Amino acid sequence: MKDTQLLCTFSIPTEYKLLLEQIKSFYTLSNNKIFVFHNEKNNSELYLTYNILNIEADRKKLPNTISIHRKKQTNTLYTLNAMNKLISEENNGVFDKTYQLNWEYYNNSLIITNEISVKIIPLKIFNIIS
Repeated sequence: MKDTQLLCTFSIPTEYKLLLEQIKSFYTLSNNKIFVFHNEKNNSELYLTYNILNIEADRKKLPNTISIHRKKQTNTLYTLNAMNKLISEENNGVFDKTYQLNWEYYNNSLIITNEISVKIIPLKIFNIIS
């Protein structure tokens, strides 16, 4: 069992500093760092990522917060649902657990999904809070 969980909270520039304080008071951060990314195509979209201690994983999440994973080699952030949908899309509509995504296509991106499609958001570091 992992001892941390990676979370991503969605924000906008005018609210993110207040949100940083809420995150710090709501969760126990495992490394006291919050990475703030912005959407390269839309600077009004911010994504705050941080690791919390897994003992808190079952507790209620802050609003606009999701659990994510990270592929370190390509700095890709993703949800499992989005990864599964990508596998199906890349593999002619067939979901195959053994199919290997080409993570290089998703360098410095956040991959999320809705009911209809996968959204690939190009990320750029905005700030690192220690």
